[in-house]
Amino acid sequence: MSDGGDSGHTQFPHELVKELHSLVERPLRVMVVCGTQTRTLLKYGLDEVLPENLEIVSGPGCSVCVMPAGHIDAFIKIGLQPDVITATCEDLLRVPGSRDSLESIRQKGALVEVVDAPMEALDLARKYPDKIVVFTAVGFEGAAPDVAESILEAAREGITNFCVIPSIRLLPPSLDSLMKDPNQNIRGLLCSAHIESITDTEAYADLARRHHLACAVAGFEISEILRGLISIVSQIQDGHQIKNNPFAGITSREEKAVTQKMLSEVFFAVETDWRGIGSIEGSGFVIREELSIYDAVKRFNVRFAECEEEIQCNCAEIISGKGTPTDCPAFGISCTSRHPVGPCMVAQEGICASYFRYTFGRL
Repeated sequence: MSDGGDSGHTQFPHELVKELHSLVERPLRVMVVCGTQTRTLLKYGLDEVLPENLEIVSGPGCSVCVMPAGHIDAFIKIGLQPDVITATCEDLLRVPGSRDSLESIRQKGALVEVVDAPMEALDLARKYPDKIVVFTAVGFEGAAPDVAESILEAAREGITNFCVIPSIRLLPPSLDSLMKDPNQNIRGLLCSAHIESITDTEAYADLARRHHLACAVAGFEISEILRGLISIVSQIQDGHQIKNNPFAGITSREEKAVTQKMLSEVFFAVETDWRGIGSIEGSGFVIREELSIYDAVKRFNVRFAECEEEIQCNCAEIISGKGTPTDCPAFGISCTSRHPVGPCMVAQEGICASYFRYTFGRL
């Protein structure tokens, strides 16, 4: 019943697996924040060789998955305007709003282009001066510097047919909100190497101290994920989880200062809605008033309206670490990768998509 995914086991670094098993002495719950790391973990069957007492849960680390349907509706409303080209990432195309998706309006004639970066959207604005190019700036804080740079470059060149729908979310406030739930019992966070591009790494260190969490930064290879898990378990066993800062030195002081200056020129943080989590103070970026010509929300006078989410979908519990895709009654039945119900199945980094593609055959 699968869609032909390439799941399968690989040769694991046995010494690392053995070391991890030797360290886990009691039940521990660790959240893997990044969707890419979760996908790697499932793709190669790492979940099947982990210690039985080590429970891995997924976090809100898929920016498309946490986008509320009301935000998608705003993207669609703007995309249907005359002479507008919507420039978006491929993952966002099929994510449903209350009725439509960007893909469905493209099929009806709307101009929707897939781009990999905001600078590509700015290039479209240069290429089509008679159109307004609207970039859907969806991502976490690591994506913000590139978006800010594109806006500042447009301002320097006097390009006025380019604007951005600011939908960037900040992970530390969302994780802080989730960790306040005593039923979560999360003891550690595995963060991805994407954090190298994040300027405010101290926010992650503060989060770890506040909630007495062990933390590690890891890449996307199996050996790197295993080393990250070993580090987390070692911190917990040694009782040092709040003394060390695993994010120290990831970016240089000079790089951080330059990036923070650029971000502060373009954005400020506000309360923002997250699909399945709710409204969180200081968890999203909006564009400053002096650059409002580059803010598509203001330019087209739209708002991010509240709307009911798909009731068949358990994405809310899944991205909060409170459940797995197999707990959802729609998973693999009415919700598949060919016919997704919710964003966790639509997005490439979505946990449901990874489960369906890599584990469905062995459930």
